[in-house]
Amino acid sequence: MIPYEPKQWWKILFDFQRSPIFRTLTVDIIGAGLWAAFVVWIETDVFKMAVPLGPAFLSILGIILGLLLVFRTNTAYDRWWEGRKIWGELVNVSRGLAHQLDVQLAATAPERRAIYAEHLATFPVLLKTHLRQPRDYVGIHEPNRLLSALHRDVHADIEGNNLAEGARIALQPLLQALDDVLGKCERIRKTPIPFSYSSYVKQFVVLYALMVPFALVKEFGYGAVIAAMFSFFATMGLELLATEIEEPFGTDQNDLPLTAIGETIDRDVREILGDHKA
Repeated sequence: MIPYEPKQWWKILFDFQRSPIFRTLTVDIIGAGLWAAFVVWIETDVFKMAVPLGPAFLSILGIILGLLLVFRTNTAYDRWWEGRKIWGELVNVSRGLAHQLDVQLAATAPERRAIYAEHLATFPVLLKTHLRQPRDYVGIHEPNRLLSALHRDVHADIEGNNLAEGARIALQPLLQALDDVLGKCERIRKTPIPFSYSSYVKQFVVLYALMVPFALVKEFGYGAVIAAMFSFFATMGLELLATEIEEPFGTDQNDLPLTAIGETIDRDVREILGDHKA
């Protein structure tokens, strides 16, 4: 995720180097301008007759497209924000489980603390790798294996009196919460935006861009070129922005900082459990 200071308005405005949408669309915007210039030239200098499409027609299409883009961007942001909430939950659950184990193991089996610290620190790393696999990946489910090992270790320590029998009541909800985190992340990763909807929005944006110069040439002449370029930047920019953030667990610049969150969990659980040498 790109770090920035929200209050530095002018710096954000002109930070083109870190603006992936602007960079991606530069060539396409020029293409939209060339198309508009071609349409204006044909209608005004060749045939000297404009296609009977006025700004009112463009406004009707714009309202429909605006509604589609609002829904599109809201849906994509909801997926991004839900992913961030899930990983925030992972941070809290990991700390809570580490605190519980810290208290439970303090006097009975201090040598087991490093093992649990390693489990909790490794889980976010394995989860991140798992979420970045192709959707049809059928290899070993490493996060699930680690959670199974964690459940077995807790059960074995209770049976071996390293943990009190009452620890099961305190630890089970936290262990289940880790399973829930895994399932919630997989739900987002394995359920993309329906193809038909995503494809339709892209097609509508392109068709709208193709129609803009026809609707504006009679009133604005070659000024329709500038209008077409700005219109394409606004509409296709929103579509590309939604496409970028709808998969929050990837490696794009605006995806979630999974590595940094995992490092936070690693540092905190090792500090809580006293595994400073790991």
